[in-house]
Amino acid sequence: MRIFLVFIVVLNLLYAGWEYLNPVASKDSVRPLAANLKTLELLNEDKIEALKETNQAHRQAAELAQEKPSAEIEAQEAEPELLPQSTTCYTLGPFKDENIMLQLRDSIAELVTDLSIRKRQQSIKHRYWVYVPAQSGKKQAKLMAKKLRQKQVNDFYIVLRGSEKNSISLGHFREPAHANRRMKKVADLGFNAQIKVIYREYDIYWLDYRVESERSEADFSVDEYISEGVSQLVRDCNN
Repeated sequence: MRIFLVFIVVLNLLYAGWEYLNPVASKDSVRPLAANLKTLELLNEDKIEALKETNQAHRQAAELAQEKPSAEIEAQEAEPELLPQSTTCYTLGPFKDENIMLQLRDSIAELVTDLSIRKRQQSIKHRYWVYVPAQSGKKQAKLMAKKLRQKQVNDFYIVLRGSEKNSISLGHFREPAHANRRMKKVADLGFNAQIKVIYREYDIYWLDYRVESERSEADFSVDEYISEGVSQLVRDCNN
């Protein structure tokens, strides 16, 4: 046993001497880098802060770019809109009396613009004429008149001139019912009685004018000129 221990000690001493005389490179040693290899530069605190500020500035610029359209819309909504001057155009009429229309025109001429008069001819049913159509001549017309008297029809006359010459007029009536009654009475006696509507033509007048927004309509009134059949109408200023 003692010999074995001595042998172990001697063996350890021999190994230690061999390690000392033949050292082995440590596995943890770092191999040197190539001379042309780019090195990694570490940023110091100043550069890091500058980079942070640059990135923050870029983010703020991007946020402003996104918010710009909505900001412009809000600015437009905030600005008061300048409306164009308002104008209203009117037509007043129809007037059957030219003098009344001219009085109104003169009274508002200084208060309105684009004042103009429109004139138009109008026809209305004026009378209903009951008659026997024209005969071929004056002699035949007198013969027809004689026949009417024989039937106790006396209120008539012979038309002596015009487009209805030699016809027998049996009367003019305002109401169609009266005219129909007269025609039927004569027709029942065997005569060719007829009704003709007589039209009367007359002139009517319209006033066209324009009122600007800054002038109050209270400055003048057209109420006193508005009678039956006369109205104030709003019209298109482009017409």
